[in-house]
Amino acid sequence: MRSLRIGLVVGALVALAVAIPSASASTARNFHVEKDCANFVCVITSSSYKGIAAGSEIKYSVNTDGSLTAVISAAHGTATGRCVLASLPGSCVFSSGTGSLTQFHLDVAVTTTDFVTWFWDGSYWFGNGG
Repeated sequence: MRSLRIGLVVGALVALAVAIPSASASTARNFHVEKDCANFVCVITSSSYKGIAAGSEIKYSVNTDGSLTAVISAAHGTATGRCVLASLPGSCVFSSGTGSLTQFHLDVAVTTTDFVTWFWDGSYWFGNGG
């Protein structure tokens, strides 16, 4: 009888341990940003996510493969990602951050109307899920 109780307790603990990571991972949410760009620096003019508000900056550097490293500087953290703009729509994927953007993930399509105003549309989430 005692081994049955121990087995049930161990089973419940294993089930709880498996459930906790999936419960802490947020579900993906829609993301939209409009930004104005000049000289590898963009300023966000409109954002659907308050953690990366209007006025936040995105700075780019060119990688040897032609992709761009992008760093979003928001009020309480940064996020770093990789953008590919060889053709439009392009894409940007972010998977690391600091401060309030720790465990921030972002996956967006990149478009423009005039090569000054740019748009990011996709989804973001925190944690391991998406």
